[in-house]
Amino acid sequence: MRYADGGGLTTEQCKRREEIRMQAVDLLEEHVKVPRIGRELRVSEKSVYQWRRAWKAGGREALRSKGAPGYDCRLGPHLQARLAACWTKDRPHTAGRTTRCGPPPGHAH
Repeated sequence: MRYADGGGLTTEQCKRREEIRMQAVDLLEEHVKVPRIGRELRVSEKSVYQWRRAWKAGGREALRSKGAPGYDCRLGPHLQARLAACWTKDRPHTAGRTTRCGPPPGHAH
């Protein structure tokens, strides 16, 4: 399972996992069978098959660590700025929750 913080792994643990994937590639290049690679590296065969597919499609680089998973913000710069402004100023609340950025319609200052 993936989490926004990289699965709770430290940088050292992420590096270790990458090393295991590179060892798997070394063995794949030597034409070692997937079940044996799984046993030797103490990983599932499913992982080895996935790594093999990625390696065949993109080489070793496809198995390099890419850092913590996630996605970039999909909001444009204008909306990002507006959202940031909303979080930095005091804004009115209606029924215990924020309705939108700025005062509700018809609200007099």
